[in-house]
Amino acid sequence: MDEKSINNSLAELRKLISKRNFLQSIDVIITLKDINMNKQGKIEDFVRLPSGKTKKAKICALVGNESETGAKAADKIILSSDFEKWKKPREIRKLARQFDYFIAQADMMPQIAQVFGRYFGPINRMPNPKAGAIVPPKANLAPIVEKLRNTVTLMANKAPVFQCSIGYEDQTNEELAANIIKVVNSAEHVLPNGKNNLGKVYIKSTMSKKIIL
Repeated sequence: MDEKSINNSLAELRKLISKRNFLQSIDVIITLKDINMNKQGKIEDFVRLPSGKTKKAKICALVGNESETGAKAADKIILSSDFEKWKKPREIRKLARQFDYFIAQADMMPQIAQVFGRYFGPINRMPNPKAGAIVPPKANLAPIVEKLRNTVTLMANKAPVFQCSIGYEDQTNEELAANIIKVVNSAEHVLPNGKNNLGKVYIKSTMSKKIIL
């Protein structure tokens, strides 16, 4: 898969994108082959996009009171002294949907799991050490937040497929192509048999049909 062929496919995709009153996401779909997901279990990776995305990921920090200053780069901070206020399942589910990633203070993880885990876990929102999202007390979260803002999650659980947004229609083909190459290469490296587990790769916009790369 080379940049020229990806650019050609992106040009073809743009012909299928109808004008909407919102910015459409550009998604990559990677099918997997020769892999038994029941035996393999969840496959997960966090990929930092080299060209970033127009709409950045939203980040919430779950930290102790002593870490409030270092967490100011996050879009929202929930201090440990306020955890007890989060008792309504509806509000916790809403919180989980509002943010793409949650950063947690390491020594707060037992409390976080108790308060939020039941609702964060099923939709893959628990703070994840693979993403660098578990930090020591008083950590400066600015570099972690900056990294996560341009990070996407690759995850295959029951179905043998990865799907993620790699950018938006207002980005250049060159920017989108760089992100696609990064995601496909990362998928190859995280699979048990590497390239041999990669099936077909597709791209699509929010409202378009998919086309093969």
